[in-house]
Amino acid sequence: MTISEPQSIALVDSALAHTDATALREALVAVLGGPGAALRLRALDHAGLLTRAIPELEPARHTDQPIVHFLSVLDHSIETVAAVEWLLAQIDQIALPDEALPAAIRANPSLAYRSRYAAQLREHITQPVGRYPRPALFKLGALLHDIAKPQTKQDKPGGGVSFHEHQTIGGEVAAGIARRLGFEPGEAGYIRAVVREHMRPGQLAAQGEVTLRAVQRFFSATGDAGPDVLLHLLADHMATRGPNLSVRSWIAQAQWIDALLETIWGEEVAITPPLANGDDLMRELGLRPGPQIGQLLAAIGEAQASDTIATREEALALARRMLERARR
Repeated sequence: MTISEPQSIALVDSALAHTDATALREALVAVLGGPGAALRLRALDHAGLLTRAIPELEPARHTDQPIVHFLSVLDHSIETVAAVEWLLAQIDQIALPDEALPAAIRANPSLAYRSRYAAQLREHITQPVGRYPRPALFKLGALLHDIAKPQTKQDKPGGGVSFHEHQTIGGEVAAGIARRLGFEPGEAGYIRAVVREHMRPGQLAAQGEVTLRAVQRFFSATGDAGPDVLLHLLADHMATRGPNLSVRSWIAQAQWIDALLETIWGEEVAITPPLANGDDLMRELGLRPGPQIGQLLAAIGEAQASDTIATREEALALARRMLERARR
């Protein structure tokens, strides 16, 4: 069921008034579910409720970005949710109301997303994440994908800015928010993966020649969230360029993503679940949330993809060895 903007405000306001984490979690899932989530998020923000619900978003409000972006970090994050919704609607072959369209589509109304794997994507999107519909948690990950940009922003010599490791740090911040809201470990892990890995497809593309092994490492590291992370790349691209989107470049990126999806759907290769997640590392190794978790998970994913390790125990042993080396 899709709720209205006034209903969204009432649900979130009530949850905050009663300091009820469960009610706030359910309210946010309701806000993010169904078409028009970006409109509801903007309504919450105008009412002063969005960053009361997720205080970690407030620093993003006035964080500027490189010139290629047409919005600051917070507005870009909400615009990314709008772009995710458009992609999901394209996959489902449904139309969105004009007011729910991202700026890139309002400027390029004839643009469409056509994937050779639309049927597989449609089936994938229907698979829930834990207790919740995948689209709602996907959009939450999209909202949080740049949450660590304010704390990682650095001026470059000669002008410009960088956000080094914002995705790794942001993955742990997002997972912490999810845990605070009472999401179960698998749900929080999915949100972490969307945020932590959202730069990885672009980094793969920048390599020029992409090997099958590199693609397998990507899907091993992202697990069930792999197709979502690839769709997020397209949404992030749209939300970055907005009305200045190069249609030709975006279509080329969509075709490149199809080539990656071919390795799991075109050749009937199953996505390999990761051997360990961040919650495993924190519980078993006594670690606290932070970028170190993402580094360990990346190493475990690469070792798993290369068949160096094959069990959860071997994954934890690898993490312990890496921690011991770091302490020397």
